[in-house]
Amino acid sequence: MENEESAIGPFIMAGLQGWISHGVQPGDFLLCILCNDLHGAVRRADDQNIHLLPDIVNWLRENAPTTCWGSPGAVQRWKLTRRREIREQVKEA
Repeated sequence: MENEESAIGPFIMAGLQGWISHGVQPGDFLLCILCNDLHGAVRRADDQNIHLLPDIVNWLRENAPTTCWGSPGAVQRWKLTRRREIREQVKEA
């Protein structure tokens, strides 16, 4: 897991963590991965990230909630759920 995180790099990790924690939509490359859109991810990957696709997917499989990725529908539901949860937390504070 730690090797995958260091291979992935801080920018992609920040996108993943923002997505999982707060439902912050990441950039197009990472969004395609979350939606299970391999074609889109390959088209949007830069020279470095194209080689990291397996590491990113493995990190998601091992660390991310299964409900936050895997299809466009799962991504949409996660975004709406996280935003609703955050709004409720703000109201309670």
